[in-house]
Amino acid sequence: MPNPYARLFKKRYLMNRLMQIYSFVIVGVIVSTAIILCVFMAQMNQKKMHEEMTLLEDRLANDVIDKENTMSYMYTELTGGNQEIENIRQYLTLSSSDYFDYTQAFWEKTQMDNRLSSKVSSFFTAFPDLEKLYVQLDDSPGFLVADRKQPNGKKGTGEVPKQDGLVMTRMIMDPFNRTSLGTISAVFSKRTIFGESDQHASYNGIDAFILDRTDQFIFKSQRYTSDKVFQTLETQYKQTGKVPEKIEQQYYVIDKQTSRDFSFIILGSKKVIWKKNSQLFIQIGVVSLILILILLTILKRTFKNYLIQIQQIGDTMHQVATGDLSQKIKLDQMQDELLDLSEEINEMITSLDRYIKDNYQLELQEKDAQMRALQSQINPHFLYNTLEYIRMYAVSKQQMELAEVVYAFAALLRNNTQQEKMTTLKKELSFCEKYVYLYQMRYPDCIAYHFDIEPKWADILIPKFCIQPLIENYFVHGIDYTRTDNAISVKAFGENDELTIIIKDNGKGMSAARLAEVKAQLEQHNTTSIGVRNVYQRLHHYFKDQFDMTITSQEQSGTTITLHMKGVEQHVSSNVSR
Repeated sequence: MPNPYARLFKKRYLMNRLMQIYSFVIVGVIVSTAIILCVFMAQMNQKKMHEEMTLLEDRLANDVIDKENTMSYMYTELTGGNQEIENIRQYLTLSSSDYFDYTQAFWEKTQMDNRLSSKVSSFFTAFPDLEKLYVQLDDSPGFLVADRKQPNGKKGTGEVPKQDGLVMTRMIMDPFNRTSLGTISAVFSKRTIFGESDQHASYNGIDAFILDRTDQFIFKSQRYTSDKVFQTLETQYKQTGKVPEKIEQQYYVIDKQTSRDFSFIILGSKKVIWKKNSQLFIQIGVVSLILILILLTILKRTFKNYLIQIQQIGDTMHQVATGDLSQKIKLDQMQDELLDLSEEINEMITSLDRYIKDNYQLELQEKDAQMRALQSQINPHFLYNTLEYIRMYAVSKQQMELAEVVYAFAALLRNNTQQEKMTTLKKELSFCEKYVYLYQMRYPDCIAYHFDIEPKWADILIPKFCIQPLIENYFVHGIDYTRTDNAISVKAFGENDELTIIIKDNGKGMSAARLAEVKAQLEQHNTTSIGVRNVYQRLHHYFKDQFDMTITSQEQSGTTITLHMKGVEQHVSSNVSR
């Protein structure tokens, strides 16, 4: 028995075409939605980075002003006058004991504490974001350095080391002639300066740089900026006062100057945005793929269920076509319009079964009664109307395949019930072709057939049902349903008044013993067979001695039946005249 699921891949079936259309629509909608979502999320990520850069811009502007005010306060406290500057000079030049004597004498004279350590330590208490403080005079050796571990300060020698953080530097000016005497440098905490914005910068690829009035970088947050990029920025910015074009191609840039001549540059890495977008695109793609697979699986199962129901209807129709009227379509497995169709078919089968059972014994009593009994008992009008209703119902539901099956079955049934003994060779082969078609629909991709008749013999009159039983014999006994190359052919040709009809198949064939038995039965009269022997006797009765039947067969190679008739033109003319 062929696999019923093979119908799922037949493009000529309407349901499969619909499934393909729905699949394309589903995939198209999901893919389009995914693309739109990816574009939207990419724009949102870019917008979010711009918003964070703007927030960081405002915070830096406020922080720079705040640290400038803090620096002004410390500058005033440490170098507000000549006396304060002299105090620093004494701290840097005197030994610890001598500086103690100096401050003690100042206390006894003024009752004021001018110890430099007291002032410096108070800065670390007043300003939690201050990390280090450096004080240096040009005419004094070394420098004063204080931090949170040593808030009272200590002397340092050599060069003032470079610091990481916001470094604010102020020149110590002579109050009288405004010449430079040294420098004060304060290092403020990076974390305190940026606050929560520093975390945002870390997560979103934002770097910030602060420059003083002389375009010196006093702060850099070099997280997503390489040393090479920073050197290019530092060099060209000092020369042109602008961010280089090459950097603008790789980063989103904010370049702004504060009201106090401080400048800051904020760089948002485009590479980080694309990396984040790529991860997001992959996630959206995976979700879209999973959704497509789920929806296509549901769609396939839905259509497969529909096709299985069609297959069950086709199986039942096949059983009916072979004469098994005990078969019924299982209604509990049918749905919607197929349930209505199945009920109508079951009603038709019940009617057929009832009429056939009432007249079956009569069919066995004489040769021609096998056709006339059914013709006289079954109401053709009722059957034709029922089958036509089924066919039109299938057409209305776009079930063209089922409509063709019903049409073929109705044509066979009409031929069986018509009140006539003779038919043309063309009509006989036409109904035989419909009979094979039903089998082909039952076993798709399993059976091939070919009917060929020379035009001059198309209207020759022959006894009705003299070829169909021979073809039916092949489907009952000769076909191998496990194969996919089953084939049967019928060819009608001849010369003058001699007609030859060859029915050939590639089925199971017969052994020599079985072939001899079949040939022996052709002349017997005590059998009720309506197959080969019945055909032989009816044609022999009609054509007399001018008819001959030859049967050749070989196991697993098929069977060939040759019908040879002479004087066909005389029989035609005599029948026509009657």
